[in-house]
Amino acid sequence: MKKWGSSDLRESQDLRQEDSCPEPLDGDPNSRPAPAKPHSFPVAKSRSRLFGKGDSEDTSLMDCSYEEGQLASCPAITVSPVVTVQRPGDGPTCARQPSQDSAAENLKLYDRRKIFEAVAQNNCEELESLLLFLKNSKKQLTDSEFKDPDTGKTCLLKAMLNLHDGQNDTIPLLLEIARQTDSLKELVNASYTDGYYKGQTALHIAIERRNMALVTLLVENGADVQAAANGDFFKKTKGRPGFYFGELPLSLAACTNQLGTVKFLLQNSWQSADISARDSVGNTVLHALVEVADNTADNTKFVTSMYNEILILGARLHPALKLEELTNKKGLTPLALAASSGKIGVLAYILQREIQEPECRHLSRKFTEWAYGPVHSSLYDLSCIDTCEKNSVLEVIAYSSSETPNRHDMLLVEPLNRLLQDKWDRFVKRIFYFNFFIYCLYMIIFTTVAYYRPVEGRPPFKLKHTVGGYFRVTGEILSVAGGVYFFFRGIQYFLQRRPSLKTLFVDSYSEMLFFVQSLFMLGTVVLYFCHCKEYVASMVFSLAMGWTNMLYYTRGFQQMGIYAVMIEKMILRDLCRFMFVYLVFLFGFSTAVVTLIEDGKNGSVSAELTSHRWRGPGCRPSDSSYNSLYSTCLELFKFTIGMGDLEFTENYDFKAVFVTLLLAYVILTYILLLNMLIALMGETVNKIAQESKNIWKLQRAITILDTEKSFLKCMRKAFRSGKLLQVGYTADGKDDYRWCFRVDEVNWTTWNTNVGIINEDPGNCEGIKRTLSFSLRSGRAAGRNWKNFALVPLLRDASTRERHPARPEEVHLKHFAGSLKPEDAEILKDSAALGEK
Repeated sequence: MKKWGSSDLRESQDLRQEDSCPEPLDGDPNSRPAPAKPHSFPVAKSRSRLFGKGDSEDTSLMDCSYEEGQLASCPAITVSPVVTVQRPGDGPTCARQPSQDSAAENLKLYDRRKIFEAVAQNNCEELESLLLFLKNSKKQLTDSEFKDPDTGKTCLLKAMLNLHDGQNDTIPLLLEIARQTDSLKELVNASYTDGYYKGQTALHIAIERRNMALVTLLVENGADVQAAANGDFFKKTKGRPGFYFGELPLSLAACTNQLGTVKFLLQNSWQSADISARDSVGNTVLHALVEVADNTADNTKFVTSMYNEILILGARLHPALKLEELTNKKGLTPLALAASSGKIGVLAYILQREIQEPECRHLSRKFTEWAYGPVHSSLYDLSCIDTCEKNSVLEVIAYSSSETPNRHDMLLVEPLNRLLQDKWDRFVKRIFYFNFFIYCLYMIIFTTVAYYRPVEGRPPFKLKHTVGGYFRVTGEILSVAGGVYFFFRGIQYFLQRRPSLKTLFVDSYSEMLFFVQSLFMLGTVVLYFCHCKEYVASMVFSLAMGWTNMLYYTRGFQQMGIYAVMIEKMILRDLCRFMFVYLVFLFGFSTAVVTLIEDGKNGSVSAELTSHRWRGPGCRPSDSSYNSLYSTCLELFKFTIGMGDLEFTENYDFKAVFVTLLLAYVILTYILLLNMLIALMGETVNKIAQESKNIWKLQRAITILDTEKSFLKCMRKAFRSGKLLQVGYTADGKDDYRWCFRVDEVNWTTWNTNVGIINEDPGNCEGIKRTLSFSLRSGRAAGRNWKNFALVPLLRDASTRERHPARPEEVHLKHFAGSLKPEDAEILKDSAALGEK
């Protein structure tokens, strides 16, 4: 049987041969169907064009149906057009050479460009011979010649990007072809290889297009549900377009608000997604949801709803998994991540989450202990919140960057607000006032030492063996010791916080001033022992800054603290801008005036002499010259504060020019800039009145945490807020003990709704007798008495273990939408009936 080569293939265009064998009889089992309608066969122009590869395409996430460039040549194949037909019976076979049309049909060639065009146009007819072509040429759709050389895009990815009314009929066809060519898994899981879209698979695209049918089809055919799209487009990079969703298909479905897809990925029977899987930065699906939150109302609603559904679904699928406690590579849980990124809506939801379903109640972080009308007492779980744990929410918020949004407002979210107030009232307040007293005593000693310093001779001065001499040396030692303390405390602060330049002036204002004060003090010591009288200059600067830093301790008092915050903000905002403009004017006009002045001109008497005439006899004029920039700047500064003299010198030639310069300077500085500064300060006070209060609370929170961090670990546990209480049972049936903090709240809008099963004795939280409501969990009541039932919520002190023999009156609360009616409560007094329940 003759096989055609490439040269015979070219000659076949001019050959028309008839069949050498008759057609097979009807009903013949070996008969074959008639060939389909023939297509035109492209003739290769050259051997290099015949065996060449297709042109590359531009990388684009949102693909289109059009391709640029010339038609690519076809790959080389080895196909025999001779068809062998078996006649009926046992006779020998005969070969017939097909006609030109049938040969063209059986030998139809495909390259990447032709396949891409067909799938982009949803043209299945164009791909009807693709399977035969691949089998005869022993190729697969995942071969490099059928992929985009720049992006690694396959025909399946191309088809996924070109859906028509949510579907593309070529996708099932491509999957069937891949199955018959043993490349189904490779084709389904093929991903982009370029750096921008690296890792994106067909499953990612199907989820992004919100096409549940395609997601199901791909997962049924072996799609990897753990494939990670980690290209640059899918990373969170500031200033670069893209969308971070956590890289994994499950995270993508969650971040695009597709709850049905999320449930399918977690519960399908082919390959279930790992709910605890992490991306390249260690974020789980919960971390990814926090990342996509943007504090808008609609976004916060969808994120918190999806977060809650995934948390409950994870608890039902994997009861032993503590999904919310998993941390990323920075050591942050989803709660800590919400705090560090300023997602106040998500933060408030997590802190105040209360789930009523009995099987998922252990996921709650808030438990309503009792309610009486609009007043209710809630217990908040302090895990990951208090400073006893690493990367606690309080530390993350207090020590976060000044650029963190909603930083001040997050401290007002319960239980953070009441927790900080409790710490302040219990122990921090007393320690802070004691430190204030010690600092005042230190400044008094420092001031006394500076005032009574020796003035005769050069330093260092000898010790005089008198009472005054001993007191002076003791005061000097204490002053230097304080400077050394503030120096090392500043070094420790900068090493721990590592603040940026902006954070240094905004959040570290007081710490920076204390550090500068210590530097002046240490400079005083160095100059003192170097026999330099200039030590006095460094000492007085340290003294002045020391009294200025007294404002740090005003944060212990609300009114004075808010006032100090306003002063700080006006210095950093209004005064800094004023000083910049003023110095420009001062330097500019000083250089102009000093250029105009000439010493000894006209033999005139300076204004200094004129001013001395009014000071009385014995006063002589100064010999200072105004032909210097320094003297001129001082004179012009007097104009700024209204003490200038237009005739302070007459050593000039152009009087009109001189007077014009001075008048222009007075108008621009004394009249314009000073009044503008006053107006801006007034506006700043009105604008930041509420903000100043929040800033003061943040400063006090930092003080509280710094005080706690100065304690030993054993002391931290002794001063810890809250109590260890049992709030129910864990997923595996063990007692669920948590460190909780009680907050009494008043809610006048939703107080008349069903709050679940609560304590019947409102306010009696610390007494001996505590009536606890309970509910029964399914599957746990059989074979147990009522003491072994799950108390939901069972709120009792960890140190109290005794049980009361008398069974309390039980109240079962039903859900109601209207006003409270007597029939809405069913009182079960019969203990036998209670046991049956």
